[in-house]
Amino acid sequence: MNLENAITQIKNFQVNGDMEDYEISEFFDAIGDELPDVNSFTDSQKQQLIQVLFDFLKRQDPELDENFSFIHFIEAINQPDYKIYNTELLKFNTENGTITSTLLLNRFINGLVGEERKKYIDVLKSIAENPSYTDFVRAEALGYYEHQIGK
Repeated sequence: MNLENAITQIKNFQVNGDMEDYEISEFFDAIGDELPDVNSFTDSQKQQLIQVLFDFLKRQDPELDENFSFIHFIEAINQPDYKIYNTELLKFNTENGTITSTLLLNRFINGLVGEERKKYIDVLKSIAENPSYTDFVRAEALGYYEHQIGK
C-alpha cells in the first residue's frame, strides 16, 4: 500500500456505534503493516499522514475510547525527534478535546522536562477547564493534569 491509498482509507474510515473496538484496531494495524517504512517518508509526507490521523480523531465522537493501535501508529510516524508530531499534537489539543488526544498528550508529557513540560501540562489544564468539551473528556484531562503535577 502506498501513502496515498493509506490516506484515502483513513479519510473514508468512520467509526460507528455498531463497531467493536477490535475492528478499529484491525484497521490501524493493517494500515501500519501495509505501509512501507514510515521512517523513509519525507517530512512533508509525515506531516500529511499525521494531519490525516488527527483529522480522523476530529471526525469521531470525542469520547471514543482510546485505541492503542491508532496511538502506536501515530506516535511511530515521526520518531525519533517528533517535531512534526509535537506541533500537530499541541495544535489539536488546543482546538479539540478528545479522550484519545488527551491520552496522547499525557504520554508525550511523560518524556518532557522543564518549561516545555509545563507548557504541555497547561494544555491539559485548559482542556479540563474548557466548558465546550464533554464532561468525560474534561474529567480525563483533569486526571492526567493532576497526575502530571503530582510527579
